[in-house]
Amino acid sequence: MQNTSPANTGATTKSIIWVLLSGAMALAFAVMLFVPGSGTGSGWLSVYAIMLWCGLFGANLSHYCGKNGWIGFAMGSLAGMVIQITSQFA
Repeated sequence: MQNTSPANTGATTKSIIWVLLSGAMALAFAVMLFVPGSGTGSGWLSVYAIMLWCGLFGANLSHYCGKNGWIGFAMGSLAGMVIQITSQFA
């Protein structure tokens, strides 16, 4: 009898590369918020950018750890918003 199990296509395997890439982008935007004259310190675009990248980092990290990705996205977006608000006072 032949083994008829589906081949592993890589969709369910855990890969750290997405955690590292999204973390690097979140870190880059967070650093740019605190650097004067970088162009990302003010405006609504900076709020959305840092919330997006921190949210994606949280989602990827929680998915990598085996948790719900949406909860990680919400927590990461909240952290991004706090970082953006803090950067306005620094």
